[in-house]
Amino acid sequence: MAEVYEVEHTALGVRRAMKVFRAEGERAELLRSRFLAEGRLLARLDHPRLVKVYDCDVDEASGVPYLTMDLVVGMDGEPHTLSSLHKDRAIAESQLLAWYGDLADALAYIHSAGVVHRDIKPSNILIDSDGHAVLADFGVSRISDDALRKEISAEVTMATDAATAARIVFGTANYLAPEVQSGRAATPAADIYALGVTLFRLLTGVWYEPDSNALDLLDGYDKVWRGIFPALLAESPADRSLPVPRRRLSGRLVWMSAVIAAALALAAAVWLAWPSREAPPERSVDDIFFTLPNVTMN
Repeated sequence: MAEVYEVEHTALGVRRAMKVFRAEGERAELLRSRFLAEGRLLARLDHPRLVKVYDCDVDEASGVPYLTMDLVVGMDGEPHTLSSLHKDRAIAESQLLAWYGDLADALAYIHSAGVVHRDIKPSNILIDSDGHAVLADFGVSRISDDALRKEISAEVTMATDAATAARIVFGTANYLAPEVQSGRAATPAADIYALGVTLFRLLTGVWYEPDSNALDLLDGYDKVWRGIFPALLAESPADRSLPVPRRRLSGRLVWMSAVIAAALALAAAVWLAWPSREAPPERSVDDIFFTLPNVTMN
């Protein structure tokens, strides 16, 4: 639907990404309206894990719509998606878990705003210079919030194939939730399912298939995934959720906590026993020691 360029604002000297509409054919007008609606939508959304749009307009000379947005590149200055990274190397479980946290936050935010992305997949997820996952490409998103849809002048359009009159489903086949494949409208639960398929493929290297024993593959991985994937990939949309994994306290942190507690106890004992001091008033243990933050341990 579009091409993306790296551009520089000649007056400000800042670099951005420019997305230029290029679609042709019988559905070009529909896609053009969606392209402009995407720009207006992302200009209103504000979250660190979403690509921010700064300008949305139509070039006067050519009549071509364009968006200018955040330039999301890695530490090497090049753009990277989860799709390209997965081709180049295996992804560590700890890194994938961190990206899950980024994307779960992004989805929770857009869903609360009344937006369904409808095309969650590795090629629509960028990695920024700080190593965070950033969700991009809202060109086929569905806006369920009436006020937001009116604000950005987005229409509810049911696209159909001219030859067969069949309804066109927006999204990418292998990532579509079962209910969407059967003809139902995409809801936030469909985004959650697509995220589950994305992460499952990146973790195991295979596609997730409903009604299969695919989840048995998780036995070879960290047990945290056995709490995440069943929630993301539940058959019923009502049963899907974005669980927050319980973090483990590392061995080093446990050791450091013990050392700090021992040092505080020793310091308190020395202070109380110092001969030049007057005997302090009687005090409770709570007066002498502080409480370490609560930590959930597995």
